[in-house]
Amino acid sequence: MEVQITRTTPVYRSPEDTGVFVQWTVSPPPVSPTVIAKFKLERSGSPEGPYELVIDNLVDFHFFDALRSSPAPTLATDTRENLSFMSLSRAVYYKVTATDSTGTEVEKVRVVGPDNLSRKLLLFRRKMQRDMSVGFKFNSIDLAVLKRRHWGLRCRDCFDPLTKKVTDSKCDTCYGTGFEEGYFTPVRIRGRIGVQNVQTSMTPQGKVDLSQKRLTILDYPEVEVDDIFVDIRQNKRYIVKHRHSTEMQTVAVHQQLTVSELARDSIEYRIPANFDHAPIIY
Repeated sequence: MEVQITRTTPVYRSPEDTGVFVQWTVSPPPVSPTVIAKFKLERSGSPEGPYELVIDNLVDFHFFDALRSSPAPTLATDTRENLSFMSLSRAVYYKVTATDSTGTEVEKVRVVGPDNLSRKLLLFRRKMQRDMSVGFKFNSIDLAVLKRRHWGLRCRDCFDPLTKKVTDSKCDTCYGTGFEEGYFTPVRIRGRIGVQNVQTSMTPQGKVDLSQKRLTILDYPEVEVDDIFVDIRQNKRYIVKHRHSTEMQTVAVHQQLTVSELARDSIEYRIPANFDHAPIIY
């Protein structure tokens, strides 16, 4: 048995009524309703998770996620912010887990995005990405992407629910993001770093160096502004400032990023990143 997500289409009606229509198929098709016991749908801001449950024990092959179903806060004083698609840039990943009558589980992950590419264009896009992946094996470095959290449980230590602001930019709980844990699980990839541009400016504290680089990666995972990149070999950390993508009929082929190196005393250097088990995505 294999499950395939065929559609993840965002639906915009109003700020209070948005959602994502998720559809999937199972192959080979079930011969009777008893073959498939249930489906479980989960969402995350990173392909590596962690994922939060949207719905379980579903028998249909589709579901409209209204973005309001979410785990309840553990404590009465906790504050939670649900996912919103009103942002022009928000990467969300859905995972469908299918369980048959024998207890066998299979799962599939897909990012929300367009579904309008023909088979011919999909093959051409795959060829372009494969050619770039071959080049990456000889002219790239190992990187880890830390996807910033934009929804979930608010930080108990530094988030003020009245002003809705972070009171401690050096918080060890949320790393200045305002959300518990701050970032999702790291995703290992390979990327090509371009020419470094170093600018020096004067501040009341003295000279400050700003180092920016151009970074080229494939389309997966989709990167957003303020995500963090880690140079695994040197443990340098960069924050994404700008993102440009090469597209084919609105579908990204690869991403061009402008990243700025973080100061050595930045809170982002305290984010734990275990690279021993994470597979590299070419």
